[in-house]
Amino acid sequence: MARRQGRPVVIDYGSAAGELAACVSAVGLASCSELTKLVVQAPALGAREHLYRVAGGVMAPGGARFESGVWWGATGEDEAIALAEPGLGETLRDRLQAAPAREAGVRVQDRSTEWAAIAVVGRRVDEVLADLGVYGDAGDPRRVSPVTAHGVARVGVLWLLQSSHRAVALMPQAGGAAVWRAIEGAGRRSGICAVGKDALSRYALLHPTPESLPL
Repeated sequence: MARRQGRPVVIDYGSAAGELAACVSAVGLASCSELTKLVVQAPALGAREHLYRVAGGVMAPGGARFESGVWWGATGEDEAIALAEPGLGETLRDRLQAAPAREAGVRVQDRSTEWAAIAVVGRRVDEVLADLGVYGDAGDPRRVSPVTAHGVARVGVLWLLQSSHRAVALMPQAGGAAVWRAIEGAGRRSGICAVGKDALSRYALLHPTPESLPL
């Protein structure tokens, strides 16, 4: 364990190199609860236009995009979530709470301490998510939106499907342990392995983040 930008993170579980190898050949499971997690509501047209400027473009409901280090996911026509590393996330929160955003009608809720975040990363991510039912009865990732709700272990979970190699699950802190165990169980046949921040960072260099994931 270590503190990064003031928040505790798991650096590794004993071997960052071995954990990276697990992501490359199979799938890694990581806690990302240190991320800043914002819910941004933009009920009026002016507020949505302001949100789109900050997010770098229009997002259709269910769509997702990556802009300047921030993951955005549209949970509805007038609501989005934003995920970012703590320092960047706090800067974004302050920007969205500044006078121009407030005047435009943007509303921001910081869920960083209320929500847990779990990442599923690696070559066999699709197998794990299909086994969990995230892709529906057909098990086809092409039939679900990049932002999709699917409960796990009787816990409500919002999934941000960032690419074929990475997904992030968001849920209430109280349900985080149950969701972790469920994902771990579903991933056993795919060779799932708990991984830390170092392995995640190295794997991200091998698979750069896509700019956007439209519907």
